[in-house]
Amino acid sequence: MSKIKIITDSTSDLPKGLAEKYDIEVLPLTIYFDENEYRDWIDITPKVFYEMMRNSEKLPTTSQVNPNSFKEKYELYLKEYDYIISLHLSSLASGTYNSAVIARDMVDKDKIKVIDTRNFTYGFGQMVIEAAKMAKDGRSVDEIIDRIEYFIKNVKTLFVVDTLEYLKKGGRLSATKATIGTLLNLKPILTVDDGKIVAIDKARGMKKALKRIVEIMKEQGAELKGQIAKIGHADNLAHLEEFKTAIKEVYGDVEMEEFEIGCVIGVYCGPGTVVIHYM
Repeated sequence: MSKIKIITDSTSDLPKGLAEKYDIEVLPLTIYFDENEYRDWIDITPKVFYEMMRNSEKLPTTSQVNPNSFKEKYELYLKEYDYIISLHLSSLASGTYNSAVIARDMVDKDKIKVIDTRNFTYGFGQMVIEAAKMAKDGRSVDEIIDRIEYFIKNVKTLFVVDTLEYLKKGGRLSATKATIGTLLNLKPILTVDDGKIVAIDKARGMKKALKRIVEIMKEQGAELKGQIAKIGHADNLAHLEEFKTAIKEVYGDVEMEEFEIGCVIGVYCGPGTVVIHYM
């Protein structure tokens, strides 16, 4: 039986304690804010970060995990493990995946599989957990990769941002599209389409936007029974509770797992964001 190590980056936004529980190595991206440097999830908590964002005119910046950081970890773990599976956020949003590929090519192409999950935050964080559970259960590399490919095709993401300002400033959405949301308290509803963030609808006010997300899920034929929907927020617990209520009104008593959107993803979506990932 092969020993397989699972590696990811901090934008997977794994809920507290899960990385330790499943023996996952998480490499942090870096946030630069007002001359200070913070490692995502290590030097700063989302709550503190979003408070800083709300009070700052200046947008923080981020930097990817560099190839050397990956190289060090890959070399270290290949001494103890037979194989490494390294899962990362969409390559269309960050150079982290490419850094991992560069490091893999320097270390061992045959023993390291680097995966572009084409998703963000716990949308791919859940894939990391799934891979780690399977590795612990002694499943083969091929079985794990097949399962992750299934997730990549089937995980849907819908989210509402409080303002499009941050996606616009961060270059993740065009200025033209960003102007939609600034009028009349319109809250843009967005999705992830093959690694890209796309605006698909809007609603007036957060309450209506959250209800609209549930309607969109119904229109898509989403069935939540038998799965655990992942719901997250960027320092917006009040609206997360409203979202849970809206989901239960339509879907009944379904199982949900809550998570916080971390600081790096938060740079682009901004405080107040609420998200759901489901199959």
